Amino acid sequence: MAKVSLYYRLKERLLTLPFRFHIIVSILIRVIFIIYGTIHDQHSDVPFTDIDYIVVTDGARQLLAGNSPFNRHTYRYSPLYAFMQIPNVVLYREMGKFIYSCFDILVALLIYSIVRNELQSQCNKAVQYLLAKYGKATKFSASVNYGDSDTRKSPERIAKASACFWLYNPLTAVISTRGNGDSFSSFFVIFTLYLLIKSDDCRENLKKRNWLIFIAGCIHGFAIHLRLYPLLFSLAYYLTLSRGLVRSIKDFLRILLFPSFQQLLLVFGTLLSLTTFTCIFYKLYGWQYIYEGYLYHFIRKDIRHNFSLYFLMQYLSSGLGVGGQGMLEKIVILAPQFILILYLTIGFGQYRQTLPFCIFSVTYTLVTFNSVVTSQYFIWYMALLPLCINNFSQTMSMEKSAFYFGLWMLSQGLWLLPAYLLEFQMWNTFYWIGAQSVLFFVVNNLILARLIENYSFTSFKIRKLF
Repeated sequence: MAKVSLYYRLKERLLTLPFRFHIIVSILIRVIFIIYGTIHDQHSDVPFTDIDYIVVTDGARQLLAGNSPFNRHTYRYSPLYAFMQIPNVVLYREMGKFIYSCFDILVALLIYSIVRNELQSQCNKAVQYLLAKYGKATKFSASVNYGDSDTRKSPERIAKASACFWLYNPLTAVISTRGNGDSFSSFFVIFTLYLLIKSDDCRENLKKRNWLIFIAGCIHGFAIHLRLYPLLFSLAYYLTLSRGLVRSIKDFLRILLFPSFQQLLLVFGTLLSLTTFTCIFYKLYGWQYIYEGYLYHFIRKDIRHNFSLYFLMQYLSSGLGVGGQGMLEKIVILAPQFILILYLTIGFGQYRQTLPFCIFSVTYTLVTFNSVVTSQYFIWYMALLPLCINNFSQTMSMEKSAFYFGLWMLSQGLWLLPAYLLEFQMWNTFYWIGAQSVLFFVVNNLILARLIENYSFTSFKIRKLF
């Protein structure tokens, strides 16, 4: 009990500090990590710097030499990453890490803005509804008291806690300072959510709302260009702009075949942005860009050890060739995740208030069921989780949250042991790794089920309910 009390006192003290303080401390932490990584790489056989960072830096060298970044073997990213890391070559080799760390901080600022604005907006709508119901004035002025920043349930405090969940997460801080660019792509995923939620608050200003939706589509297309996985969010974004709800297959087909003007704007913005970047880089780098940047990720089959449930199956069948079990493997791998993703999209993607959780759960499912899973992929859903933690706090205790987080970390640790023995001690632990991958898969599904079970609407979520 004393430890729990100490934890709550420490948390209360931290959350009374200005948000600017947390930003400054987080920047310093990331700078320290980058400096440490430089020293570590000089004295250790196991590098701190991500291999992807080295590959992209080599791609930047190819650009400076007037060549294609795809001339660098295993370069399979957007050419924009190579352009971003040109300062690595001409200025300082760690500059890219500072750039990615900046986007790490920007992600936290977006989380703070979305959570704070959403809670205030929901409060406004709830009070408007209650005033209208009891025959009072329906206009709700900005003088509503949301509570001080020190009040436990104030939007300011909850938003600060949500952002700190990202800022002080050691996994996210380490991955960005190792030179991984997933915080960059995650920023644009969350920015799309920000614009769509903001557009819903502009219903009285139709012109502004339409522009926000169009820009959201453009940002979404750019996010797909950077990473293909945001493509799976498209249906959820589309449904949340619908005028009706999906209660049957007939409703679903009607919404798909007869879109609203706002839905058309979203689709147009997405296609315009995606095709623009695709055409530009196709013009510059030809078919090599299409294959390495897009097609490779659809046909990728990685037999190196990773967290995926399907790792051992792919490793054992690697000698059979494409004609052996290729099609069967694809069906086994893709069918379960797409069925679950469709279910989550229809269940949570229709409401603006549940849209962040929809995108989080879809991403979590994609990573859990994917044919290749590495620790960098965890950033994809960890960037979205802070947008939802307030919805879990009402039904899931701190003790339960700590238990599930500990279970998740333990399952990773149990996998890392045989992986270390395989990679550094040359032990034959493939079947051991396969067994631990199954355990990790089960734990992830258990956690997802508990999150869905404990996800709750706040009392402010009234749109489409009245």
